[in-house]
Amino acid sequence: METTDAAMADAHERAATVGIRRAARPLRSALERDPKDVGLRAALVSLYRAGGALEQAGRYSVVAPDADPDEVSAYLRWAIAQGADEARVRRLSLLDDSQPLPEDFVADLAAGRVRRTPAEAWDERGGTAMLVFAALIVITLVATFAVVILWAPAAPFIAHLGSRLFALAWAVAFACFAVADVLRHRGKGAAWKGVVSVVLFVFGAAGLVSLFTGGI
Repeated sequence: METTDAAMADAHERAATVGIRRAARPLRSALERDPKDVGLRAALVSLYRAGGALEQAGRYSVVAPDADPDEVSAYLRWAIAQGADEARVRRLSLLDDSQPLPEDFVADLAAGRVRRTPAEAWDERGGTAMLVFAALIVITLVATFAVVILWAPAAPFIAHLGSRLFALAWAVAFACFAVADVLRHRGKGAAWKGVVSVVLFVFGAAGLVSLFTGGI
């Protein structure tokens, strides 16, 4: 175990100067000789994860019980794009005959489909909320400009309404991103995004209540 830890530390140090691909070569060579070495496999995953290469992290963690779903999904997308079949995926992941790929991974690979992980689905919902936010900005600017020309007294109402809707759209987006972070076990990210979501929601909701009860 100490040898594996030393190799991992050395690979991380070398990655800063020669790049992840070259730094990973000694670990890959060692794993080729012993595909069942859990420590070497974890070291490769750690190296690629630190470098942001999710598909490569998934490549070596695909058979691990605690594999990150986002990384495995990224590897599946990459494998499909490469036109890889199950046999090639096994070679790419340095697996021997006693290490079966997950059944759902094999089925999705054969069908050429990628199922979104729950975290990815929440990220997508957050992205949709951001698009709504962008659309609201455009609509509010156009509406305010038009109202200033046609009926100036209504301009403050439109501007106020738009700003509160902006806040609510942002609140939904941050809430979705917070849920995604919870699913990825990123406690700090989930915490601050959750707090921002609550603050924005309170600001937007309170503003709408004030607007429609007579105050601005």
